[in-house]
Amino acid sequence: MAALLAALLPGAARAALTEAQLAGVVLHPPPGAALPPGLALRDEAGRPVRAGAAQQDRPAVLVFADYTCTVLCGTALGLAAAALAETGLRAGADYTVLALGLDPKDGPGAAAAMKALHFPAAPAGAVRFLGGDAAALQAARSAFGYEARYDAETDSYAHPLGVLVLAPDGRLSRVLGGLELDPPALRLALVEAAEGRLGSLGERLRLFCYGFDAARGIWTARVRRVLMLGSVATSLALGGFMLWALRRERRA
Repeated sequence: MAALLAALLPGAARAALTEAQLAGVVLHPPPGAALPPGLALRDEAGRPVRAGAAQQDRPAVLVFADYTCTVLCGTALGLAAAALAETGLRAGADYTVLALGLDPKDGPGAAAAMKALHFPAAPAGAVRFLGGDAAALQAARSAFGYEARYDAETDSYAHPLGVLVLAPDGRLSRVLGGLELDPPALRLALVEAAEGRLGSLGERLRLFCYGFDAARGIWTARVRRVLMLGSVATSLALGGFMLWALRRERRA
């Protein structure tokens, strides 16, 4: 079964970071956390843009992502897109979506591909998938107390999964779990952010994206249920195949 999970979950068996390293993967915003407005980035078309200009003076949903991730980044972005679509708010009018890459090696092509997958019909300027050099990306992470760890063996990042809701001036208003987004709660967070209201940011977020074996102890119950159901379904399918093969052999 471990081999099956490794095949079904890309990167699962190759997870190489130690438990001590993974313990440092956390989102713990400092007081006054905010997106540095002058941070020099580039968008999914390769155009230079400052972080503040990308937000366009609107409340924003900010998601850190590895644009070439094969584990949960795409799932988290897909869930965010689906939840936003059910809030009744309009992208580009009521809020901006900002995705910020983790890997400086990921160019505009990778950012554009992930944007097209999860936000294919977004109005111009409403959704920006941003990247930058290593210093700029680290500065953005540090501003929010966002701690990620790079795994050179798999060329991937262990990183927190969360949605950061920003006030129009870039200040962090609220942090929501990345895999259990509730559209009404997301709407309320955006409305409060638009009013400049800041929620409590004292709780650490420990849910993160990384290989199954390393991260299974702190994935949410929902993800564990999905994995469990998937493994059970695979076991039943294999059992059925083996039974069919045995019966066929006896008949022969």
